Amino acid sequence: MAKKYEKSSGGIVYRKNWNKVEVLLLKWLNAKNQEVYVIPKWHIEDWEVAKDTAVREIAEEAWFDIKDLEVIKFITKLNYTFTAWYLENNPVIDKDVYLFLVKYKWNKEPVVQQEERFVWYTWFSLDDIGKIKVMFDIQAIIWKNKTFFI
Repeated sequence: MAKKYEKSSGGIVYRKNWNKVEVLLLKWLNAKNQEVYVIPKWHIEDWEVAKDTAVREIAEEAWFDIKDLEVIKFITKLNYTFTAWYLENNPVIDKDVYLFLVKYKWNKEPVVQQEERFVWYTWFSLDDIGKIKVMFDIQAIIWKNKTFFI
């Protein structure tokens, strides 16, 4: 069985809407054609550092202007392993994901990238984020870093 290592980076994107904090989640079709909520993230290119990848990927996946994104802090590195049954030879992938807290400083709504299997987006309030199913334990990460949502 083939093994592969991957590094990705992305962010928990938030905005202030009046006095309420909202977090952006993208609705994505996974390899099983199921809709799941995810944060914007993707592979770190060889020439990039994780922070730059996070900003680039958020801008690309939501069609935001990079200048409207402000990295507040590095949050955590997640690691998980899975079998990529959808790839040739079904490799086992050991993946590191670097997460940043990123403030969106504008009011233009995201544009979903259907060619990347994104189908929609939603801005969730901090109260509502705990009521939905999200990849990883984003809710716990958000609550642990709530004081940084400035």
